[in-house]
Amino acid sequence: MTHTSVTSAALSNGALRIGSLCVHVSAPHHIYLEDLAAIYCTILHDSGDVPSAGLHLEIVEVPGSPRVEVPPDGMIITPEGELHTEAMFAQTALGGGEARARLTVFATGLTEDERRIYLVVLLNKIFFWMGYTRLHASAISLDGKASVFIGDRGAGKSSICAHLAGHGGLVLADDDVMLHYDGNSCAVSGCDETMRIMDDAEKHLFGRLDVPVTEFGGIPKKEIVTAEHFTAEPYVDHGLARIFFPLITEGFAVKRLASSRLVMRLMSTLVPANRFAGSQDHARTLGYLADIADQVAAYELNLSRDFDGLDQLFGFLKSAAE
Repeated sequence: MTHTSVTSAALSNGALRIGSLCVHVSAPHHIYLEDLAAIYCTILHDSGDVPSAGLHLEIVEVPGSPRVEVPPDGMIITPEGELHTEAMFAQTALGGGEARARLTVFATGLTEDERRIYLVVLLNKIFFWMGYTRLHASAISLDGKASVFIGDRGAGKSSICAHLAGHGGLVLADDDVMLHYDGNSCAVSGCDETMRIMDDAEKHLFGRLDVPVTEFGGIPKKEIVTAEHFTAEPYVDHGLARIFFPLITEGFAVKRLASSRLVMRLMSTLVPANRFAGSQDHARTLGYLADIADQVAAYELNLSRDFDGLDQLFGFLKSAAE
């Protein structure tokens, strides 16, 4: 990577655990660390408190304009492997013993939303090159086999996670996970240490929690520290066995998905927070997802609001593990 002078001498340093991937960050302002923690639903650590292995990310600000013209909402990958967006670009050195990336910010006056969009599309691409993919999902391990639940807000992911945890499951994540495919096997790790509980799950599992109600994405929930109520293990890879796509309907049903359907469902999940630099980049992503789909069983999952359906899901997972 080439080097560019930093416009601010006072650097902010810290580390994040984004699933099993440790990211060590140096930036000109602390706001960038706060952005990354918010984007990936994780918390900031002192660098010394996190294993040194992982990605070492340097963020710098420079005057001027981008030297590569990028179309709106686009991305360009140069022959040298640089990643370019309209306001930021990244240089990477991911091979060898230590993975490094340098992210250069050109534009000033970006809004918080704009800044976070550029950060997430660049970092998600870097993570992908390292074999990691971030998903908005919950994950739990039961009898040593991890299951991931992918769905929109209100699809029941938190209720599923809490219910299965109450029946002996190990909580990996309530809201954000990282898939890790190394070319041979697929694993999942959690990014968060909290769980957001809806009213029905609260009554079923706890009776009443002495926690204030907060709206998350327009849905009232109570946020708890997962490890205070259940056995939890975020930030650690667990072998991935199943992927579910839950939907609240009138009753319980589980339907197996073909591998090709799983690839398309995963791709549609990735599109909002990822950009693709042409057909070759798109095809590389599809190939990565197809490799995962060859190893993981996938299901459409219909649930009703009552907890009989969740009991049936628990029974399904127990029988699948036998």
